[in-house]
Amino acid sequence: MKIAILGAGAYGRALGKIVSNNGHDLSFFDPNIVPDVSLEQAVKNAEAVIICIPSNFLPSFLENYPAEYKKLPTFLATKGLRDVHIFKDFDNFAILSGPTFAQEIMDGKQSMLTATNQLAVDIFANQQIEIEICQDIQGVLLCGSLKNAYAIGAGFNSDSENAVAALITRAHAEMRKYLLEHGANPDTAELACGIGDLVLTCSSDTSRNYTCGKKLHAGQNLDDILTELQTVEGINALHELDVNEDYPLLLHIARIAGLK
Repeated sequence: MKIAILGAGAYGRALGKIVSNNGHDLSFFDPNIVPDVSLEQAVKNAEAVIICIPSNFLPSFLENYPAEYKKLPTFLATKGLRDVHIFKDFDNFAILSGPTFAQEIMDGKQSMLTATNQLAVDIFANQQIEIEICQDIQGVLLCGSLKNAYAIGAGFNSDSENAVAALITRAHAEMRKYLLEHGANPDTAELACGIGDLVLTCSSDTSRNYTCGKKLHAGQNLDDILTELQTVEGINALHELDVNEDYPLLLHIARIAGLK
């Protein structure tokens, strides 16, 4: 298959390695990293598209996204959105999510991903990558947003492993509650995209969200942190999610970040 990946950052390149290893043709679109390739050139003759553009840039990017490209099978590999309304005009839309750091994929480490359609198996599955299928698009999407927000709280408490363990326990329960109350299946939180990604993101300095929390605990200003780290999807998520007294852990983390 010919696969176009929109976004050639670390994660986009990691997914590209998987695609290439599986024998598919690959093209990238990213004006900042691959400036000589236009969107039209990247998507020409593509049979599927993978979107790896940071969530805060996605709405503006899709405003002028050609209608003919929306007919192609499209995977969203970006985390940080709370719903899929900006993809409502796509004919064959799916989500790819799970506990995967880009560098570990590049290094050939074993990984598991959750996908919302069977085509993901044909594109991504191999001896390195295991794909589990879940039809709950809203749930998979929300897990990807929620775990990033919770990781900020984990980083804030990273000087105590006991506190991080307690936070992950509370976060998992709150994640199930949030899914149930927002039109998703709470059992999706038991998959790789849920508890798997939650544990990974809440326990590693490789996570920008976890690192953001550590820097907040050290007294750094959020604006300075965002300038340094460039992309902190958990902050975007806290702006997008329903953060209120019904979800006390989310509310506490938003207050830590100075968003409430």
